[in-house]
Amino acid sequence: MFGLTEQEMDFYRTSVTDFAVQDITPQIVSNAKYMTPVIEVNGERVPNKPYVMKIVSDIEEIIVLTATHMAYEYAYLQAESTMIELEIIKFLHNKYEDSLFKYFFKIGVACTTDAVTEIIGEIILELPWLYSRAMDEDKFNVEEFLEEKLEAYNDYMNENFNDMSDPDEDDEEDLDEDWDDEDWDDEDDE
Repeated sequence: MFGLTEQEMDFYRTSVTDFAVQDITPQIVSNAKYMTPVIEVNGERVPNKPYVMKIVSDIEEIIVLTATHMAYEYAYLQAESTMIELEIIKFLHNKYEDSLFKYFFKIGVACTTDAVTEIIGEIILELPWLYSRAMDEDKFNVEEFLEEKLEAYNDYMNENFNDMSDPDEDDEEDLDEDWDDEDWDDEDDE
């Protein structure tokens, strides 16, 4: 299927699932500002933990399903399509960005379009590597495959993520500007 043997397909599916569960979901969940309504227990307001666990589980399931569908479609397009890589990327981005937003809305997860774009972007950037890892190295030149795709992914990143900076990097720059060598010396004196 998609130019992959059954064994390669199993490895591909497992790799995509692991990537979605171990890399994307924790990143998205950890960036969430609000995840739950609060409940009152013994006069204290505490987060509704069962609700949070259900939402996290739903988010993970949606990300896994989206990543898996995208990976299968990517493999199909690599094997059967005459589209160039940038066309494949744009096609997958447009199709699955809208779909992911609708899935989140359907289960009642409020998120920004930036979060959806980030999830889809992370998956898209990982697809060539996941696909090439699944291929038999004796029959498939991984380095050549990835090298051929590099320019399309650079263009994709510049087009979609150029204006999105890492807020942690901005914070670090602000800290560097606010903190100078004298502050270190003052701290040592205490």
